Amino acid sequence: MITSIQNEKIKYLKKLLKDKDYLFLDNPKLIDEAVNSGKSLEYLIVKENYSGKTDYGGEILLVSDNVFKLFAQTINSQGVVGIIKFCKKKLELPFGNFLVLDEVQDPGNVGTLIRSSLGANFNDVYLLNCARISDKVVRSSMGAIFKLNVYECSKDEFISICTNKNMFYADMNGENIFNKQFSENVGIVIGNEGNGVSKEIKKICKSSISIPMANGLESLNASVAGSIIMYQINLRR
Repeated sequence: MITSIQNEKIKYLKKLLKDKDYLFLDNPKLIDEAVNSGKSLEYLIVKENYSGKTDYGGEILLVSDNVFKLFAQTINSQGVVGIIKFCKKKLELPFGNFLVLDEVQDPGNVGTLIRSSLGANFNDVYLLNCARISDKVVRSSMGAIFKLNVYECSKDEFISICTNKNMFYADMNGENIFNKQFSENVGIVIGNEGNGVSKEIKKICKSSISIPMANGLESLNASVAGSIIMYQINLRR
């Protein structure tokens, strides 16, 4: 058992915490989802007295409680952290319904929308200058991020491949989503929490869509609105 935070391997893993290409998965379910999707587990940090599953592959490090706290990503950790390398996907065109997040900055919103995308059969997700894929995004997605095509790219990169796509952006002044029929694959754009969809992305969209509000409510949380829109489109298709 490793008991010292000065251990050389522990020092190395602490450096990986700051490396954007690595994810620390503090949940057996997330580790399962990652491994089952073909991700290679490089290290498994196991706290003393942990009695759960450990046969994921990768190097197993049994550590004391004080060492484990260095890597735990949640307050009530189950006692195991898996480390994987998560590299960006090469940008490709969507093959079905797809979701575009335009500068969505809250990791919780990004993760929740990725999770809803999977449930609504929007299998391609484009993150344009959004909160980066991080441990919090993965937790919010409940592992759905490993089952979809998720692309991190700039607006210019996205526009260069998606100018002729059937795209609509969410806006409070848009057409009522419940009155609109979609006969072909569609892309839905959800904008920044405070500023909405950018002018550059609006230009390549066909029009805007909205969710009708009662009792004077102006808008919904980005992840709630995006989820409703995607499920409605999937239902109407």
